[in-house]
Amino acid sequence: MTVNYTTVNIPVGEKKIEASIPNVIGVIEPAHIPGVKEMRTEIRRAIQNPIESQRLKEIAKGKKDAAIIVNDITRPYPGGLLVEEIAHELAEAGFKDEQIFLVVAYGNHRPNTDPELRSMFGDNIVERFRIVHHNATDTTRLVTLGRTAGGVEVQINKEFAEAAVKIMTGCVTPHQLAGYSGGRKSLIPGIAGINTLKAHHSFPIRPKASSMGWLQGNPFHEESLAGAYIAGIDFIVNTVDNTERELVACVAGELNAAHLKGVEICSKIWTVPVSGKVDVVVVSPGGYPRDFDLHQSQKAIGCAEMLCKEGGQIILCAESRDGAGKFAKVLADAKDPQEIIDRFVKDGYSPDNISKAYMWARAVQHFRISVVGSILSKDELAGLFLEGFDTIDLAIAAALERYGENATFLVIPNASDITPVTLQSENPIRRD
Repeated sequence: MTVNYTTVNIPVGEKKIEASIPNVIGVIEPAHIPGVKEMRTEIRRAIQNPIESQRLKEIAKGKKDAAIIVNDITRPYPGGLLVEEIAHELAEAGFKDEQIFLVVAYGNHRPNTDPELRSMFGDNIVERFRIVHHNATDTTRLVTLGRTAGGVEVQINKEFAEAAVKIMTGCVTPHQLAGYSGGRKSLIPGIAGINTLKAHHSFPIRPKASSMGWLQGNPFHEESLAGAYIAGIDFIVNTVDNTERELVACVAGELNAAHLKGVEICSKIWTVPVSGKVDVVVVSPGGYPRDFDLHQSQKAIGCAEMLCKEGGQIILCAESRDGAGKFAKVLADAKDPQEIIDRFVKDGYSPDNISKAYMWARAVQHFRISVVGSILSKDELAGLFLEGFDTIDLAIAAALERYGENATFLVIPNASDITPVTLQSENPIRRD
């Protein structure tokens, strides 16, 4: 039999690699919606026309200070413009720059360096406003505000909690636990303390399987939203982008209403119909910074899990220029993936990133995971129960040898953001 090949360009780091993929059932791409002509104009329009909310300048009038939650480098968005336009609106309420500060939503990630923050927000923002680096484990800088109905302790950054005006920024994209990022997620997990993270990221609140696009009935989403209401969020500004990472829309206003509008727009771009599961799924997180390290690159695996047959192969194309991430030690110290799964089920989330280790272990238990384009050596990857290949051609050849020349392939160049759905249903595929 003659194998038919399709040529595909796959993002790795800041470049793209050309790959010839056999027996391609489909190349899963989002719908193309062009970016706005002028980002600042769209952001200002959204802030001045809030959804189910007063104007921010009315909310802030007469208040002493304002705190703005911003993303860290692992979540790219036009943060500098968002902060500038929020500050412009606050200035109309009489605010001076020294009354405004930023809180970086690291969750339990490492703090960003000054050059990294400047690359995200620009020199002007970094020098203009005070920046608070959230630390989930420093209890002296945390405060507990209460508990959700689901029992999650709302422990968050103290300086943000004490601000008179609380504003959150973010980007709405599909997310394998929360359904969609943005909105309430900037608070929990963004600036949450370790006690909150432990409860929120453990069973029974976290979904057991990849849950891209799932909001209604998703406890991970619902508990995060409840926590944000307890914290008293005054206003959010979120963006939605397309596959070229151009701004498609900005939404602003009330915590949940504005976020849901962003979700509506996002789903039109990133929800993609598929006919079914295949033997081999080739994925990329979407290039840098989404493949910043293996911690972030796992999001592409979350999408692939929804589309790969049991026992099939997932080929991850990811540079991982910052290495594996903190979770790697958990994997490296385990005798097998099941040990990690059992530990997580028993003990839940902990600061050593067993949550991310659990997601990798879950994938390895069901699929063969191959990594291409990483700066990590084959031995380092093998220590994480992953196999490394020097080229994608070698990874594909191994797949054909394992599954035969009739093996079916799917290619997902921007898998961190794709929500796959079956052709028979509008619901995302979930492995419950």
